[in-house]
Amino acid sequence: MSLNKVMLIGNLGQDPEVRYLDNQKVVANFTLATTERYTDRNGEKVTETEWHRIETWDSLAKIVEKYCKKGKQIYVEGRIKTETWKDKEGVEKTGKKIRATSITLLGETPKNTDTGHNQPPQNTNPVTQPIQTPVHETDNQSDDLPF
Repeated sequence: MSLNKVMLIGNLGQDPEVRYLDNQKVVANFTLATTERYTDRNGEKVTETEWHRIETWDSLAKIVEKYCKKGKQIYVEGRIKTETWKDKEGVEKTGKKIRATSITLLGETPKNTDTGHNQPPQNTNPVTQPIQTPVHETDNQSDDLPF
């Protein structure tokens, strides 16, 4: 048995880069920052930020394009993918990215966008009731997260 699952909560480091491909596919790429704060042995507060490259496809990419902007806090579930490419000098590089299978928008719900269709219901607190946009590519998971 094996498992390749990633769960991250962080902030977008940039607006998503969205591309519409010839075969009616859509892909969105962005970076996500996760931050850990702790006190070291000397009693000094330390902040460490990790940057993750995130990739979404099709309907999830369209949701990311519409609702996700630089600084937005999100919860991402996905799996680690390894990719190989050649840089400008022709040197082969290898890196990791997260292929997101679901995203939950955290924090405030977007308001008054150009379509006007995403305003929260009147008696809703958007901070405690995030917009959830689960998209599972190949699995039928019914795991409910406690937050």
